[in-house]
Amino acid sequence: MMTAQHKHREQVDRTAWAKSLILFGMGIYLTLLILTGNLDNYINQRFAWLVVVGALLFFVLALTNLYGSLHPQGRDHDHHHYHITWDILLVVAFPLLLAILIPARSLGIEAVNGGVSLNPVGVASVSRSPLDRNILDWLREFDRAASPAQFNGTPVDVIGFVYREPIHPEDGFMLARFTMSCCVADAFPIGMPIIAAGAEKYAAGEWLRVGGQLKASTFGSEILPVVFAEAIERVDEPSQPYLYP
Repeated sequence: MMTAQHKHREQVDRTAWAKSLILFGMGIYLTLLILTGNLDNYINQRFAWLVVVGALLFFVLALTNLYGSLHPQGRDHDHHHYHITWDILLVVAFPLLLAILIPARSLGIEAVNGGVSLNPVGVASVSRSPLDRNILDWLREFDRAASPAQFNGTPVDVIGFVYREPIHPEDGFMLARFTMSCCVADAFPIGMPIIAAGAEKYAAGEWLRVGGQLKASTFGSEILPVVFAEAIERVDEPSQPYLYP
């Protein structure tokens, strides 16, 4: 007949193995994010090394816990009050389950809440030529300019997704991107105003490459540097859709 001590030890062994499995799972998940490139959907590239360290720590903790499970001598008597219960394990496992079930993807138009900003993020100087500047580069240039008319006639070639608000003109929309300083928690939508013939045929959220020239014009209720499109091309979402301040 199984004694209470044996029942307790069996319960402890099961939770210890479950803990090891969850720790291994977290390490494997982070490793797959790194190897597949999906890590860029969640974190700024310059912090990727932290995820590498995190994955290694998960594997070390899993192996340490597994070793303790296989060599339990003296553990139950001295440390039985530290054993993790099943309800705690389920709470810890739930984020891992969500991460497995929900496909990795970047933020899109559905994540825009409160509109797209015309204000730049950060104050880094721009050393690129006009045709090499992205949306963030241009907003920084606009922020330093004395007048929107300063950019009249300047060529532009930018990529972003279509975003519209009721105050936008019928032949206009915002070409938007998300900036990311650290991770998706601080991702911030920015955009440039576009005026284009046949603008209505481009769906909200659709990724476009827009070429044209800047001209100071009224867009919504403000006078802004506006891109008057001369060429618009539908494109796939970039492999790296975020812009980094």
